[in-house]
Amino acid sequence: MSSAAASPSRFRPVLFATFATMVAGFVDAVGYAHLGGLFLSFMSGNSTRLGIQIAGGEWHLVLLTAGVIAGFVLGAVVGTLVADAAGEWKLVAVLGTEVALFAFAVGLTGADAGRLSLLPVAVAMGMQNSVHQIIAGADIGKSFVTGALFSCGQALARSLGGRARPSEVLAYAGSWASFVAGACIGALLLTAAGLIPAMAGACLLLAGLTATAFLFHGHLGPAIARQGGD
Repeated sequence: MSSAAASPSRFRPVLFATFATMVAGFVDAVGYAHLGGLFLSFMSGNSTRLGIQIAGGEWHLVLLTAGVIAGFVLGAVVGTLVADAAGEWKLVAVLGTEVALFAFAVGLTGADAGRLSLLPVAVAMGMQNSVHQIIAGADIGKSFVTGALFSCGQALARSLGGRARPSEVLAYAGSWASFVAGACIGALLLTAAGLIPAMAGACLLLAGLTATAFLFHGHLGPAIARQGGD
């Protein structure tokens, strides 16, 4: 195969993982605004808030925060089970389930379910970590980026010593940048159009990722279930 033919296949996983991480940043910004400072994919921040709320006796907020965290953990469980059951089609299966959860969240929002309307999105973000990709030795496409920043620093140190490729550093840095870009887009769209259009936009982007995973099945890296942290 010529290098010209190989080039698109080489970059498909990069674009796929970039947009997957962008969705996480998008919904984190939307969740932060709609849930009074809670996140839908950043559970370290939510865990800190949970501790502060318990210390302050804010039990009505404790229930909401604990619910978001529990939803994320449930998503990790469901995502792993779906990925294991779907075999080589795990990318399509997991992303398709995420689309259904986002659509459910849009429906709940339209039914004026209040803060509970975004809990299905927390489940979806827990699932998303089953579809991350290995690009140039870098593990990207997750719904959290603190680990990506740490790994970027590690890769930079190794590359200075000739033990890692610069492309690994760029992959981690790009993952972080895509998360920030997604958060920016989410905040702007939420302000300009409101919650329902913002969530519908995220749902459509996930549907596009699902279609991409189906159409280019075999040309994307395998979804993996390696442990990680934010």
